[in-house]
Amino acid sequence: MKIMVFGSLKPDCKNCRAAERLVEEIITPWGEDVDYQKLTINTPEAKEHGIMVTPSIVVNGKLVTHGAVPDAGQLRSVLEAEHALEG
Repeated sequence: MKIMVFGSLKPDCKNCRAAERLVEEIITPWGEDVDYQKLTINTPEAKEHGIMVTPSIVVNGKLVTHGAVPDAGQLRSVLEAEHALEG
């Protein structure tokens, strides 16, 4: 599974860091099964996925959340479903 979390260029963006921590917490048990990247909004990947606000999360090429810290339960459900599809 490939997960990209897009954050602000500013290192003190609380929402971006919260989204990153949430994803990291959920995926920790899956170890090497996950290709996890933290990117900024000014990357080619952000342009490719049409990312214009942060935080944004893309899972296996699909934008799953943007512009806010996602609900933990909903994000967990999305990530677990994607992980199960690959398992």
